[in-house]
Amino acid sequence: MKSDTYYLTFDIGGTFIKYSLMSENFHLLEPNQTPTPTDMETFLSCLETIVETYREQISGIAISCPGTIHRKTGFVYTGGLIPYLKALPLAQHLEKRFSLPVSVLNDADAAGLAEARLGNLASIQCGAALVLGTGVGLALVSNGNLATIASLKANNLLLNPIGQSLNTNSPNSLQEVGAILGLHLQGVKSLVSNAGSAVQFIEQASQQLQLPETNGMTVFHHLYEGVNQELADLFGNYCRDIAYLILNLTSLVKLDKVVIGGGISQQDLLIETVRDSYQEVVKAGAVAPHLLEPVEIQSCQFHNQANLIGALCFYFEKYQKS
Repeated sequence: MKSDTYYLTFDIGGTFIKYSLMSENFHLLEPNQTPTPTDMETFLSCLETIVETYREQISGIAISCPGTIHRKTGFVYTGGLIPYLKALPLAQHLEKRFSLPVSVLNDADAAGLAEARLGNLASIQCGAALVLGTGVGLALVSNGNLATIASLKANNLLLNPIGQSLNTNSPNSLQEVGAILGLHLQGVKSLVSNAGSAVQFIEQASQQLQLPETNGMTVFHHLYEGVNQELADLFGNYCRDIAYLILNLTSLVKLDKVVIGGGISQQDLLIETVRDSYQEVVKAGAVAPHLLEPVEIQSCQFHNQANLIGALCFYFEKYQKS
């Protein structure tokens, strides 16, 4: 490895590809982004062009990607909200093209790993990261590592009876949670269908405000003003769906803390409203006693940089670099 060791990290999203040169101590040196292409050929060309820019400076490439990923090989089985990322040997393609080591990790897992190793889920026995972006991602973590359903079962952290019925051979996903819960509990169905998308909420709010273009800062400016009841109701429903999802997760897993990620997590109003909504839905419904136990809800420490940082955490884990 080179003595001045830097890495190129990517966070592939449904709207943008974020990327940054990153130091060994996880300092983002040149964060940037570019719109996510709409086809595979342009996507690969886009990644290659960016890598070429930094080729002489970097010792490896760490990628956060939506969908189902084979962690060892970096093979993308499905691309989540990017359908053309299907059956793509992404790590192998870039390794062959640039003769560099490459790691690829699911984007929600990357956010969860960053928070478990360095952020607001550090030292937590059992926690979850919900990432609100173009889609909604979920990662479970335990004691500084990503957790699987099987590992949580082995440590008796899953709650019965619903939690014990989870298929330990399946990857963690909102779809799996929805299947186990029968998709009938409020919150899960709408979130699995992507109603929990922060991008979608901002688009709907921008349309409701009749803005000339989608603008999250303007939306939250109006929310903080508190004079538009229709906007407040839209936001309240959005936060309530997230609160219901957190409540339903606690029926499966004994969570100590839930962190919310994505760019929207930088808005204190979002975190506060989700917390308040969570308390309201707990008090309003007849829930099992264990669901009355307090679950701490806060933002990810690294917000929308969590995926980039987590991607490098996984790169170090894969290549056993301390």
